[in-house]
Amino acid sequence: MRFTISVLAAVFLAIQVNAAQLVAFSGSKCTGAKGSSASCNGGCHSFSGRHSFKLSGSSAKVQLFTGSGCTGQKFTFGPDPAGECINVNTGTAISTFRCNNA
Repeated sequence: MRFTISVLAAVFLAIQVNAAQLVAFSGSKCTGAKGSSASCNGGCHSFSGRHSFKLSGSSAKVQLFTGSGCTGQKFTFGPDPAGECINVNTGTAISTFRCNNA
């Protein structure tokens, strides 16, 4: 029983370490002001004033929204690979985003 719990704990930690994180930038090529890192756990985060993003950890599906609270018109990107800069060129201002591990 103790072995099973240890194995499950190790698997959980491995998943957490590889979980995707998203960082958004004010420039279109992951340049300019860098935002805080956000976990790709389905939560809604601000994207105001940002024009590109980069993922770390693992790939993820990113949904961008025109409205606050992840509402309004939705644009889906991905799953995008970790480490690649993604330019957000939707033709409209993006206010919020949510991402999920792919």
